[in-house]
Amino acid sequence: MAATLIEIGEQNKTAPVSEVPARASRPDPEFVDCKGLETGWGIKRSLAYELLNEGFQSVSLRRRNQIRGKRLFKVDSVRAFLRSQTERTGNQ
Repeated sequence: MAATLIEIGEQNKTAPVSEVPARASRPDPEFVDCKGLETGWGIKRSLAYELLNEGFQSVSLRRRNQIRGKRLFKVDSVRAFLRSQTERTGNQ
């Protein structure tokens, strides 16, 4: 984490740089995992898997002959689904 040097009287103190500007400068991800869904929208894993049938799009990354992999959800499909829900219910 970067820090900024602040002069206070005769003392120099190091203050941590806020994470907000650094996060704001990063582009939005194209895909997120379950933790990203929970962080960004509060959607937990079980609901995310249920919503795959409702409009969420995802991809499973898995090595050949392996049982386990990593599921990534397409951010655009999550946003489109949420937008359609607000339009359907009339809440904006």
